[in-house]
Amino acid sequence: MAKKARGGPAWLATFADLMSLLMALFVLLYAMSSTDVPKYKAVVESLSEALGNGSELTPEQEQFFQSLQLSMEMESKEKAPKEPLPPPVQETVVDNLKPLYKNLIETYSEAGKKSEIKIHYDESNNQIRLVFPEQIAFDPGRADLRPRFVELLQKFFEFRNENVALQVVGHTDSRPISGGRFRSNWELSSARAASVIEQLVQDDAIRPEQAQAIGLADTQPLSIGNTELDYAKNRRVEILITPEKFRPK
Repeated sequence: MAKKARGGPAWLATFADLMSLLMALFVLLYAMSSTDVPKYKAVVESLSEALGNGSELTPEQEQFFQSLQLSMEMESKEKAPKEPLPPPVQETVVDNLKPLYKNLIETYSEAGKKSEIKIHYDESNNQIRLVFPEQIAFDPGRADLRPRFVELLQKFFEFRNENVALQVVGHTDSRPISGGRFRSNWELSSARAASVIEQLVQDDAIRPEQAQAIGLADTQPLSIGNTELDYAKNRRVEILITPEKFRPK
């Protein structure tokens, strides 16, 4: 009795090869749809080897995968959520008082020519200092504002809506007070500082909580001489303007 030939018919081998190729095709389509470049590259290498072309990719294929990888990275960056840009830095009157200093120079230019007012700007401390001598501000030994001084204060900028602080500092000379309403230079210098603040509040230039009245008597003289001119230099009222965050609590 003759033996039956082992194995299946010849067409079965061709069918198996076709199924393998279809399987490889579906894997390839899946890799392309998932846009996984390393996986896609591995599939191409595997197919090349299966078809007898070796596992090495051609230069054209290498260039293709490099461009595909770069394209995927750029697309990923575009789709990534972007961090909101910080708001633009806007310099305000509080951040830099120098523009205000220039405006004050212009406003009081006429008085400055007459040496009635001196205006200084301390850039390191961001502070403006206005110096009003007694000659235009007060009568000797008194704390009532002279009409000329009231006019000058009414030119003052309105800071009601700004985060700035004002210190009004009164200074006297070293000669003791004899008679009159005030018993000492401390009282006189403090009263003069308070009078300036009251005028600014009355003119709606500032809010009461923005200001401080300080009397220093003769403790910070500008001149240490004993002449009448030296004494006159020391009798003055100063207005210091600073950002409110620097105001002493």
